[in-house]
Amino acid sequence: MARHSGGARRSSRRTPVSTGVSVPSKSRSTVVRARSIPVTGGRVPPAARTPVPRMLSRVSPREVAIVPHTHWDREWYEPFQVFRLRLVGLFDDLLPMLDRDLSYARFLLDGQTVVLDDYLAVRPEAASTITRLVTSGRVSIGPWECLMDEYMVSGETMVRNLQRGMLRASELGGVMPVGYLPDMFGHVAQMPQLLRLAGLEHAVLWRGVPAAVDKNAFWWVAPDGSRVRAEYLYGSYSNGRDLPDDPAKLVARAKGYQQELGDVLLADGGILLMNGTDHHLPQSGLGAVVAAANALQDEYRFAITSLPEYLAGQPVSGLPEWRGELRSGARANVLMGVASNRVDVHQACGAAERSLERRAEPLSTLLLPEAQYPRRLLHEAWTLLVLNSAHDSSCACSHDDVVDAVMQRYQEARHIGDALTHDVVRRLARSVDAPIDHTVVVNPAATTRGGVVGLKVTGHGTLHYVTDDGLPCPTQVVGTTTAQGISTVVVGQKIRWVLDMMRGHEFAGQPVTGAARSVAADGIVDVEIIVAAPGDPLLDLDDLRAELLADGEAGRTIRVRQEMPPTREMLVAVPAVPGYGWRTLHPAPGPSPETEVTTEPTVLANAHLRVTIDASDGTFTITSHDGVMVSGANRFVDGGDGGDTYNYSPPGEDHLVERPEFVQVRVLESGPVRARVLVDALYRWPANAIGDHLSCGRRSDETVLTEVRTTLELRHEERFLRVHVELDNRARDHRLRAHFPLPRRVKGSDAECAFAVVHRGLGAEGGPHEAGLPTFVSRRFVDCSNGTEGLAILHDGLLEYEVVDRGRELALTLLRATGYLSRAEPSLRPNPAGPLLPVRGAQMQKPVSFDYALLPHSGSWSDADLYEAADEFLVPLERSRAGGGDRPTTGQALSVTGAVVSALTREAGGVAIRCFNPQPAPTTARVERDGEPVDGWVVDLLGAPLEPFAGDIDLRPGEIVTLRLD
Repeated sequence: MARHSGGARRSSRRTPVSTGVSVPSKSRSTVVRARSIPVTGGRVPPAARTPVPRMLSRVSPREVAIVPHTHWDREWYEPFQVFRLRLVGLFDDLLPMLDRDLSYARFLLDGQTVVLDDYLAVRPEAASTITRLVTSGRVSIGPWECLMDEYMVSGETMVRNLQRGMLRASELGGVMPVGYLPDMFGHVAQMPQLLRLAGLEHAVLWRGVPAAVDKNAFWWVAPDGSRVRAEYLYGSYSNGRDLPDDPAKLVARAKGYQQELGDVLLADGGILLMNGTDHHLPQSGLGAVVAAANALQDEYRFAITSLPEYLAGQPVSGLPEWRGELRSGARANVLMGVASNRVDVHQACGAAERSLERRAEPLSTLLLPEAQYPRRLLHEAWTLLVLNSAHDSSCACSHDDVVDAVMQRYQEARHIGDALTHDVVRRLARSVDAPIDHTVVVNPAATTRGGVVGLKVTGHGTLHYVTDDGLPCPTQVVGTTTAQGISTVVVGQKIRWVLDMMRGHEFAGQPVTGAARSVAADGIVDVEIIVAAPGDPLLDLDDLRAELLADGEAGRTIRVRQEMPPTREMLVAVPAVPGYGWRTLHPAPGPSPETEVTTEPTVLANAHLRVTIDASDGTFTITSHDGVMVSGANRFVDGGDGGDTYNYSPPGEDHLVERPEFVQVRVLESGPVRARVLVDALYRWPANAIGDHLSCGRRSDETVLTEVRTTLELRHEERFLRVHVELDNRARDHRLRAHFPLPRRVKGSDAECAFAVVHRGLGAEGGPHEAGLPTFVSRRFVDCSNGTEGLAILHDGLLEYEVVDRGRELALTLLRATGYLSRAEPSLRPNPAGPLLPVRGAQMQKPVSFDYALLPHSGSWSDADLYEAADEFLVPLERSRAGGGDRPTTGQALSVTGAVVSALTREAGGVAIRCFNPQPAPTTARVERDGEPVDGWVVDLLGAPLEPFAGDIDLRPGEIVTLRLD
């Protein structure tokens, strides 16, 4: 998408093809020389990770590589179908142009294959032409399916994007062997390793490069030591747009660009001009201009070429090195505010990804036979997630219609994941050798753990649950409902739809303990069916079914009534369930075992934590069992936001509100499984900010009274405090954050990102195009520790955080409401980042809710088992009613220990496990089935075998590995 240029002195505005909307340019380029690096794929040997450099000396004339391209935002300030119409026009011009003008030798299709499929859906007859051009090297495609944002989606979503893109590009004629990353809003630390695991040696990128990198090429190193040669596009991927059609002016353009690069340009490197920009049509006649420019002088040698051809001859010796993520605003804005602009989108993304990655796919892989494996449904769900990962889509910096479409795709992906999960859990439970009133609890995570499940239990009286090996489980009734059973009258053959609900001991999904059939004086058949309570004997309905079938065939009138006892909603604290395994529970009469979960009017406690609420302001103090204390936690701070969907920017005169006008504290539940306290607070917030599409000056004098309802929850044996916040947002142009004073002053933070935990300092590097605001992104948790004591926050889609007050406090952004896709001159970014379009949806004028958890701990983040805690918080145990099969009542499909599992799926060749080591020390991953080590192969991301393994495999710090099991 068009953003403010990273280079100075270029025009900051442009008008995209076929639109009247003025859009800022993202313009400028950098040059580099790269050479071929031996690539072996996933498990990269040390020799390949650190190739022996060779010296290249440039001979005059200096190469000027012109790469014609278009950057195609599939959806952005217009919906997908509007942009696709322009895409069809682009291809309809491009394909004949390539055939008739051989001097227009190359064209880059933005590193993504989805644009081809979008075109072929309209012009299927063009498939052979595209395949011919790709195969010949005239058109470069891939390696991605779409150009995603690297921070808004999970690491696994990026892997699937890369796998799918490379597969599709191969089908269409060949993959461009370059990690093309032109417009991502910063780059994650593990991207070099992901590229190397796919056999790619080079990255080409623009945003995020820090000032410390003083050349236009550098070695970019991942946490495990994998590295790629990174070509920095100085001035953006548009640095060669609209080249002059006069040869002398083209030479002058190259000379001016070289002067602008100055010492940044490698002494023996070429000049790379990216001839294109957003939704840009090919520049016809360019080949003739290039030929004339070469004939005109001998200082430069111009060539229309491809990125792989250009990079093959560029230098690799003496390049600077950068380790870790690229998220600096020194040279180009990274638009960090996209992490908080539409919290509903980020929450929906997390829910959909978890439903697929953490639940449906691993359980289906392990528990279903090949014939029942839902490969096509999983593929469809992944298609929806990958398409949504496109940077303008996942970042929600788009037209309201686009965001609506994004939300719909996330909802559909989650529906598929949830339905598949429920189906496979039900199938497993029905195969367990236990009566129908038993419950099978399934753990979809790799780590053995306990947790809380909710059950609906009919009947009266006191009961609790017991494991299959006799261990009593704490049980709590949280509600009782009286349901209306089925009551109907049918005549003759219509009885069959009633009989369809009779299965064994069940009617309409409920266990049956009794049934009676009688014939009234008027000949009407009366049937009464009694639903069983736990412990009641069950009735086989086959005989009744046969009698009713005969009644129907005789044409009788039949009255059916189902008698439903009261239904109790119960919570059961389940002890340890094996990773990727199950455990069975059954009801037993008598009261629940006692636990350490307790409440007082303003206090909650369990075995790990004690929480004391300050009824004057709604904050609380939380103390861990080993003495780590956080006071004044969860202080809500509301301030103005005069920014847009790209950047937070405070108004010129801001007014912060951080004290409520009224607070009420009420105990909701007192254990023994769960204790909950409601903190109900009223705040008076300014109604909006005073400003326009340019910027905002101050917050309004008009206010809105907002009720903020916060539920604090402690569960049996959980190490963290759950926090649920809900409000009806009627204020506009504001940012709401929750603040947490830290146990000790810190020098930085550690946050989960793709396949890694990334350490960040207290500041952020900015530049002339964007202030260096240290609001950072975390996927599921962020931790602040001084090495001896710390506070971790687990969260559901609340991606943005900031360490404030010089390392004494952590702020978690809950909500950012703004009315513009982009503003022209917000206070922290002097230029627009996109079209100046109003977007009403980004004001978030609706009921909203937020979920997060606090985990105070001793030691550092790596001592606190935060990956396990995040799974406990976000990936609950599953459960379903047992069905009398032949599986054991407790079991484990697969054991994976020693590493974090990112994916467990079926790929060509068998079951594949992708796992990684986020710890700063080496580890050994172990895979077992039925207590025995599992053999297999280490493979790369494309499935190519690298080396065998037998049960164990050693992992370097930060290493990612994919294992295919025999």
